[in-house]
Amino acid sequence: MDKIFLKFIGYFSPLLQKAGVDTVQLYEILRVKLLMDERRPRAAFSNRRGTANKTAGKSKWGNIGLVIMGCLIGSVLFLFNMPMVGQVVYFSIFMVLMALTLISDFTTVLIDTRDQFIIAPRPVNDRTFAISRFMHITIYITKVALLQGLPGIIMVGFAEGLWAVPLFFIQIIEATLLSVLLVNLVYFILMRSVSAQRFKDIISYFQIAFSIIIFAVYYLVPRLISISVLQHANVLAHKWVYLLPPVWIASLNEILLHASRASLLIALLAVLGIVFPIAGIWFVAKVLAPGFNRKLAMVATSDGSSNSVANKQYKTDFRDKIANLLAPDPLENAGFKITWKLAARTREFKMKAFPAFAYVPIYFLYFALNGTGQTLADKYERLQNSANYILLIYLTTIVLSSILQNVSNSGKYKSAWVYYALPVDKPGKILAGMYKAIIVLYFFPYCLVLSIAIVLIWGPQTINDIILAFTISTIYGMLMALFMVKGLPFSKPVVVKARSRMVTSLLIMSFIVAIGFGHRFLIHWETLIWILIIPAMLGAWLMFHHYKQQSWDDIEMADM
Repeated sequence: MDKIFLKFIGYFSPLLQKAGVDTVQLYEILRVKLLMDERRPRAAFSNRRGTANKTAGKSKWGNIGLVIMGCLIGSVLFLFNMPMVGQVVYFSIFMVLMALTLISDFTTVLIDTRDQFIIAPRPVNDRTFAISRFMHITIYITKVALLQGLPGIIMVGFAEGLWAVPLFFIQIIEATLLSVLLVNLVYFILMRSVSAQRFKDIISYFQIAFSIIIFAVYYLVPRLISISVLQHANVLAHKWVYLLPPVWIASLNEILLHASRASLLIALLAVLGIVFPIAGIWFVAKVLAPGFNRKLAMVATSDGSSNSVANKQYKTDFRDKIANLLAPDPLENAGFKITWKLAARTREFKMKAFPAFAYVPIYFLYFALNGTGQTLADKYERLQNSANYILLIYLTTIVLSSILQNVSNSGKYKSAWVYYALPVDKPGKILAGMYKAIIVLYFFPYCLVLSIAIVLIWGPQTINDIILAFTISTIYGMLMALFMVKGLPFSKPVVVKARSRMVTSLLIMSFIVAIGFGHRFLIHWETLIWILIIPAMLGAWLMFHHYKQQSWDDIEMADM
C-alpha cells in the first residue's frame, strides 16, 4: 500500500516542482517515514509478554469498528428519495469524521518538532518539509478513509448500479483529500497569523468543540428529526449549500451517471471538486509553506507562558482574594491557588474535563425528549409539566467526576516534587484547597447557570430541590475524592492509569442514583425538602473535615 501511495504522489511531481518542492527529497522523506512507521513496535515501552499481541488485537477491533461505522453511514445512501441528496449527506458525515480524526489524532504529527533535529539541519527547504508533513498525514488518513468507505463502495453498487462502484471509490479519495486539505489550510493559516501560544489554544478548543458536536449529533438528531421527514428533505433547495465540498463530490456522480438531469451548475461543481484539491496543494506549497520551520520552532518552544516570570513582581489578583477568603489556612490556600491557576493553563486538563460540561445538557435532552409521534412543542410542554429537572441537577455529577479524575494528572508531573520537599505534615489540607477550588471555579458557576434555567422553566418552587441536590452532589464528589481519586493537584503522569476500582465506582454511582430517585419521590413535600437540606449540609461538612485529615500514608496507599 505504501508503494502504491508513493507512486501515486509521483504523478503530482510536475506541479510540486513548479511550487518549489524538491520531489526527490520529498520521496525519500516519505519513504523513510513510512518505513519507520511499519517498523515501530505497536506496544512501545512495554516489557510484558503478549502486550504487542493485545495491541494488535485492539487495532483489529478498531478496524472492525471503522467498518461498522462505514455501514451505518452507508445506510444514508438508501434513506433519501433523491440520490444526490443522499450522497451529499453521506460525504458530509464522512468528511466531518475525517476532520475529527485529523484534529484529534494527527495534530501532533503536523506540529511534531522531532524532525527539527534531523531534517531541518539538512538542505531541505520549507516547502519540501511542510509538504512532507502534509503527504504523510494524507497517506495515513487515506488508509482510514478506505476502510471506513468500503461499505459505502459496496452499498452504492446496489443503490445505483455497478458503474457507480469505481466512481464512488474516486469520490472517497476526493473527500479524503479535501478533508486533509481544509484542515491543514486552517492549521497553516493559523500558524502564520497568530502566536505559537495562541495556536495551541485554538487547536485545543477545536478538538473540544468537535468532540462535543459529534456527541450531540449522535444523541440528539435521532430525537429531534423524524426519518420520514428526512426522506423528503431536499438540502439542494438552498443556494448556499453549493459552497460546501460534499456537494462538489456528489456532483461528480450526478454529471457522469445521471447526465440527463444534471445542469451546467452541477457540472461546474464537479470540476471544482477535482480542481480544488490540486490547487490547494499548490497554494500550501507556494504560499503557506515558506517559514513553516520557523513557526514550528516557535510552537516547540512555547510552553504555556509567553513571558518570563523570573523578574516579574507577583501581583495579587481576584483569585488570591477569593482563596484568602475561602481558604484561610496556608496549606489549604496554596492548594486552592495551585489548582485554580494550573487548571486554567493546562490544555490536557481542559481537553479532558471541558466536554463534560456539554454532555450534561445533551444527556438530559436525550432522556427528556424521548417519545415518538410528538412535535417539539408538545415535547417541551410535557417537559415543563414534569419533574425532570431533578435528573438535570443530578447529572451535574458527571462534571464533578470528570474534573476530579483529571485534576491530579499532568504531563509535567515531575514538578510535583515541591509537595514532598516542603515540611507538609497533612497533605489533606492541600487536597481540601484543591476540592474547594474545583467547586468554586467550575461546579458552582455551572450549577448556578443550570439553576437559573430551571427556575425560569419550572418556577421558583424548585429552589429547595436545587439546593438539596447541589449539596448531595458535593457529597458525591467527596466520595469520589476519598475512594477513587487520591492525588495532589497535577502530580501524577497522564500515562499511568489508576488501578481499577469497579466495585467502589458502582457503589458510589448506586448511592447517587438511589438518592436521586428518593429526592424525586419526595418533591411534593416542600417543607421536608427544606428540612433535609440541613442534615445534607452537615454530612457534606463532616466528610470534608475527614478529607482534610488525609495523611501521606493515605495518598501512598491509594497509588498501590
